[in-house]
Amino acid sequence: MHDQATRMREIARLYAETNRPVRPCVLTVTSGKGGVGKSTLALNLAIALVDLGKRVVLLDADANLAGLDVMTGISPRFRLSHVLRGERDLEDVMVTPYPGLRLVPGSSGDTDYPDLAPERQHELIGELTSLEERTDVLLIDTGAGINPEIITYAAAADATLVVTSIEPTAVMDAYAMIKVLSIEAPLLPVEVVVNTARTPREGEEAFGKLQAAVRHFLKRELVCASIVPRDDHAREAVVRQEPLVKAFPRSAAALSIQSLARVVVRDHLQGSVKRMVAL
Repeated sequence: MHDQATRMREIARLYAETNRPVRPCVLTVTSGKGGVGKSTLALNLAIALVDLGKRVVLLDADANLAGLDVMTGISPRFRLSHVLRGERDLEDVMVTPYPGLRLVPGSSGDTDYPDLAPERQHELIGELTSLEERTDVLLIDTGAGINPEIITYAAAADATLVVTSIEPTAVMDAYAMIKVLSIEAPLLPVEVVVNTARTPREGEEAFGKLQAAVRHFLKRELVCASIVPRDDHAREAVVRQEPLVKAFPRSAAALSIQSLARVVVRDHLQGSVKRMVAL
C-alpha cells in the first residue's frame, strides 16, 4: 500500500512538472545606431514567428520615440506610458494587429513620459511573461543607441539580436553595444543581424570586421544570425504601413527574415522548453 501511494505521488509530481506553463522566450532586438532597420526587422520577425505557429507579444520599448503602431497602420487608444503611469493595465493597452500577435504600443512625444528605473523594467518584463493568455515569445524592440534602459532590456533577455548595416559607423556602434553587453551581462547570448546588404559577400565582410574586433578586444565569439539583403520592397512596405512579410512575402528580404524566424525557433524557443523541463 505504501509503495502504491509513493508511486501515485511520483506520477502526480511528474504530471505537474510536465504540464506547468513554460515561460516565454524573451528576445531583445537592439542596435548601436539608428537607421539600420531595427524596428522593421523586429516587427517582421514577430509576424514570421506567428506564421510558424508561435504566439508572440511585441513590446515597443523605444522610449517615447516609438513607431511600431504606425508601421502596422493602427491608432491605439492607450500606450505603454499609460501603463507606466499606472493609468491602465497591460491587457487594456495591448492591440492585436494580426492574429497571434499582441503589440504593446510605445509612446511618441509624450511630455509626461515617466523615467523608467531598472526595477520597473524587470517588473514590466515579469508582467509580460506572466500573462494569462499563453505566449511563446516576448520580443522587445528597444530604442537605438546605448543607454541604461536599453542595456537593461537586453541583459534581461534570453538572447539579444544586435542589428547593424554594412556602414562602418553602424558596425562600430554595434561593436560598442556588444562591448557594453559583454560587461553588463557576460553570459548573455548575443547574435548579429547584418541588414540591407547589397550582396551576401558585402554582409559577410561587415560581419567579419565586427567579429574580428570582438575576438581581439572582447575575447568572445559572435554568431551571425542573418544577413538581410537590401530590398526596395522593404521601403515600399513601410510606406504602405504593411509588414514586409505580409505585403511581399516572397521578396528577398522577407525570405531572409522568415529564415531568421526558423533559426530563432530552433536555437532559442526549443532550448527554452528544454531548460524549463530540466528545472
